[in-house]
Amino acid sequence: MKIPERKTSPQLKKTRPRREEFTLYGWNSCKAYFASDPQGLFRLFFSAERSKSLREEKKWCQVHKIPYRELDAKSLNKVAASSHHEGVVMVVKPLPKVSANRLALSGKFEGLHLALDRVGNPHNVGAILRTCGFFGVKGLILGKEEQAQITSSAARMAEGAWGQVTVYDSQNLASSLREMRQRGMFVLGTDPSAKKSLFESDISFPCLLVIGNESEGISPAVRKHCDLTVGIPGNGNIQSLNLSVSAGILIAEIFRRKL
Repeated sequence: MKIPERKTSPQLKKTRPRREEFTLYGWNSCKAYFASDPQGLFRLFFSAERSKSLREEKKWCQVHKIPYRELDAKSLNKVAASSHHEGVVMVVKPLPKVSANRLALSGKFEGLHLALDRVGNPHNVGAILRTCGFFGVKGLILGKEEQAQITSSAARMAEGAWGQVTVYDSQNLASSLREMRQRGMFVLGTDPSAKKSLFESDISFPCLLVIGNESEGISPAVRKHCDLTVGIPGNGNIQSLNLSVSAGILIAEIFRRKL
């Protein structure tokens, strides 16, 4: 007699939640992530040239039964979706997003924070995050509207700063700035056409520096909640700087003031 196939009741069927994954590449970025959170590593891929330098990571994979594999350049390019992987690619658990409202409501501000308003190039976001890590900026706030987030290429450009600097997510940047300003944060906006120079302006701490995109700067809604807007003076014929370069100059000068 044929036994009928047993079917699982729709009510009893369990679905495994989809695991969130993030593709991270670049030597410094991958090494920094593993050093801070090895348990977040899901898969490891590397070139033959990098194999000996990844002994610790490969041993971890062996012990914890995590897939790892040596690949040729073409295959690594495909896994990373980029040729700028420097011979190592990790599939990892993405870092948790922290709400900017949580920071605003805490009122626990110190030193310098940075906010980006409608910066659409992830490479600029990554380069700015790297500068934040170098100078010890306490946090980077990313708006939502037209704002690039932390992508694989941004994390690569950050050279290990992703995870070292807290990244905050703001659904409404103007609202977040208003809350922080009301709780004692000095909000410093940037504007290439501002009459005041950064170098001749008084800055209070804790400070939140706001940087907009290269073409339009900070939005009118964000500008309303700035205590002061400043620019970077120049003497040459070029009218503007690359956004990440501007951010570096601004952060370095504010860091100097804090010292």
